[in-house]
Amino acid sequence: MPSPWFTGFDDNGNPLVGGKLYTYAAGTSNAQATYSDVSLSVANANPVVLDSAGRATVYLLASSYKFVLKDSSGNTIRTRSEEHTSELQ
Repeated sequence: MPSPWFTGFDDNGNPLVGGKLYTYAAGTSNAQATYSDVSLSVANANPVVLDSAGRATVYLLASSYKFVLKDSSGNTIRTRSEEHTSELQ
């Protein structure tokens, strides 16, 4: 099973303290849920706010996602689209 730990970094390789991970259905601007538990019963906030080490627990549905990673000031660090995932159970 892939690790549910997500770590965000800035362009200099530093952890994105207080960064934000926005998740959407691939190819859209429609928010798509992620979860904080393996049973997919506790949804994360969207955006997921990264902790003091730039980390968050993120379980995904078996679906395609678009991920937008921003710093704590709202500046976009990177966007990844069309990532097909397998359910992490």
